Amino acid sequence: MTLTKGKGQKTVNMKKLLCVLLSIVMTCSIGFSQTTILDFEADETSTVFQYFGSTLEEETTNVIANPDPSGINTSAMVSDFVKPADSESWAGAFATTDLVPISLTAGEQICVKVWSPASGNLGLKLESGNQADWITTQEINVTNQWTELCFDTSNPSVEDPRTPAAGGVYNQLVLFFDFGTVLSQEQTYYFDDVVVSGGSTGPASVTFSVDMNGYGGSFTDVYVSGTFNNWADDQQLLSDDDGDGVFTGTVADVELGSHEYLFQVDKFTDAEDLDPSASCTVTDDTGEFTNRSLVVASDVTLDPVCWNSCFACEESVKITFNVAKGVLGEVSPEGMYVAGGIGFGFPGDNRLTDDDGDGIYSITIEREKGFESYYTFTNGACGDFSCKESIVGQDCANPDHFNDRAIGPVDSDITVNTCFGLCSENTDCETDAFIDFQFSVDMTGYSGSFTTVFVSGNFNNWSADALPLTFDDTKNLWTGNANLLPGDYEFKYQVDGWTDEENFMEGDPCTATDETGMFTNRTLTVSEQETSVCYQWNLCSTCNTVSIDDLVKVNNLFSIQPNIVETDLRIIYGDSFSGKAKIIIQSNIGELLVNKTVTNSGVEHIDISSFEGGLYYITVLNEDKRQTHKFIKE
Repeated sequence: MTLTKGKGQKTVNMKKLLCVLLSIVMTCSIGFSQTTILDFEADETSTVFQYFGSTLEEETTNVIANPDPSGINTSAMVSDFVKPADSESWAGAFATTDLVPISLTAGEQICVKVWSPASGNLGLKLESGNQADWITTQEINVTNQWTELCFDTSNPSVEDPRTPAAGGVYNQLVLFFDFGTVLSQEQTYYFDDVVVSGGSTGPASVTFSVDMNGYGGSFTDVYVSGTFNNWADDQQLLSDDDGDGVFTGTVADVELGSHEYLFQVDKFTDAEDLDPSASCTVTDDTGEFTNRSLVVASDVTLDPVCWNSCFACEESVKITFNVAKGVLGEVSPEGMYVAGGIGFGFPGDNRLTDDDGDGIYSITIEREKGFESYYTFTNGACGDFSCKESIVGQDCANPDHFNDRAIGPVDSDITVNTCFGLCSENTDCETDAFIDFQFSVDMTGYSGSFTTVFVSGNFNNWSADALPLTFDDTKNLWTGNANLLPGDYEFKYQVDGWTDEENFMEGDPCTATDETGMFTNRTLTVSEQETSVCYQWNLCSTCNTVSIDDLVKVNNLFSIQPNIVETDLRIIYGDSFSGKAKIIIQSNIGELLVNKTVTNSGVEHIDISSFEGGLYYITVLNEDKRQTHKFIKE
């Protein structure tokens, strides 16, 4: 699971660490089993969980004496779980031990005993397994005493691809108390006795059904072939006894666990050609074979599906994305993808292609009628979403969902035409609104060694290397440019791909701190007047974006009225002023307050009503000339 939140955009990988859990203590009855995963009573059945998404980042839970040995849980030891105030709604903790994986090949349920001070819920997620991650929640309705919550692993996950966990083997367990809730005050919970129970241990019977009414050709017989019958071409014949076009058959003695299959006609005269992006399919590592996926936990009758579809006939929609390159210079050799939300998976899952070479990249994806999700486009298959488009501040960006786009509910086939990095409603990507913005930083105060300076911000998803700066020895500055839309942004300078970064205190004048208090970044306003910034490393003090040695100091470039100002500072350009000029206003401690480019002549008005009282410096740079005045804000 990858969770992202500003660091800007802090990435917390629930690292494919080490297997989760512990020695297995198994008691068996005929056809059923129970496995103790954790009871915290001995080293072999105990572990700690690592926190994420809160101020406890990278700290761990504690194994403690049971604070309430009563009711259904009188055991000696349990684990605590703390969720601080203002934690992320997805804050949780994951297991970090390298022991025995959680095996659900018998299709069991997972039960956990919990103690909560208030009503809420517990989210449970299984990761790093031989099939898709699985997450679901259970309500906690019993407070201030021990209660047991059981999670049925045969139910689909609440996140895509919405498949069950039953039949899989997983190596990581994640817990989320009050999942989806931001708490106003810290809560402490306790949990104990994580067990896997229930489930059949024997083979199962599976009934398959396929609706052939939409099949475009002619055929005599319909078969189902898969790993459960060694892909035999004629072993499992389906029948349509009532003549309604739906062919059905039951396969007996299917081993529990994961399987692949497809429907075919007349002994593979024709077979389903399934879409790799479809939610019910799995594609092999070569990309050559895409089949339906199936997890068998017990006897099951599958719902009828349309030939070549994951859904019942008339119950699916097709979503076509047509995406022009937009702000992209070049499409990554890995390709362009649609990803994100609960419906589109990770970068690399849904590749867009440009088969006709017209510069428009396309994909058609089938989803269930009524489907809705957030989504984004990525330039490459980056697992951490660092290569996603940035549409921060644009109309289609949702700031509460990682500045992604939204789609749905979709009740009929639709086509989305847009541009990478732009909230366009067509593929004619107009980039005239972008401003060529220059970042500069003076590194003379940096005490360590480094190779390259980078700018990382919410406009490039806090990428480690998307915006490298180059050294300008004539100005003794590191500089670089980015095409940005007008708006407000956050950023930092960092060196060598986050090897080191600027660190600010909350309240520093050129910064903003997020609601959690965890991240303090530089702030930036981009406009036609604001086209560059230049700072000293880790300071709010500005630097000169031109070499002062190259400019001639004059005294007739401009004058100001009055010298003691209350609200309106008037700049009157002199005889030597011509063309475009840059106006810089700084406080007496070097804080940059105005940095704008002007092209007009005559009189310029600047509103300084928001300035605090004190001494300020105004500098005008025009061609090869410069002049500075002092003024006082009352």
